[in-house]
Amino acid sequence: MDLYLIRHTRTQAETGVCYGRLDVPLAPTHAEECAAVLGRLPAAQALWSSPLARCRVLAEAIGKRIGVAPRIDARLCELNFGEWEGRRWNALERDQSERWSADYWSVAPPGGETYRELHERVGAVLAEILARDAQRVVLVTHAGPIRAVLARCVPSGPRRYPELELEYGGITLLRAGEAGWRLEYVNG
Repeated sequence: MDLYLIRHTRTQAETGVCYGRLDVPLAPTHAEECAAVLGRLPAAQALWSSPLARCRVLAEAIGKRIGVAPRIDARLCELNFGEWEGRRWNALERDQSERWSADYWSVAPPGGETYRELHERVGAVLAEILARDAQRVVLVTHAGPIRAVLARCVPSGPRRYPELELEYGGITLLRAGEAGWRLEYVNG
């Protein structure tokens, strides 16, 4: 099985603003970025997407190209930052943000979720995808869920991937073989 993990294209969110579940508008360069993704993507039998517009719009374009309707699944949403959504990172309460950044695996932003919770919900959708019979699957999602899939499939543990740089519109390919999953490329 080939699993293509695609990060959404750029947004109009201001630099330094916290957004995970916040449905921010697409950047004016969206059409060009979408065309670039379509030019690099092979045909697939299954297509899944986060419901947030920055993913859904790209997934719908991919679906038209490959002839597969995207399955929209909220478990592919980005980390829920709760009360921090839409706020500037440098305006957050320092004690809360420091506690979170010291242990984001177990500590949630106020009203949000931990990386462990993100990891578990993405694992549930991944198990469902793997139980199906498709040989090529595309997931259009966010950096957090892509990192969670990588952590589940490629041995090195879930704490290695939060620092992995994932480009907007970047494609990451995981390939399953007899020896397990292999990371073919990141940001292809």
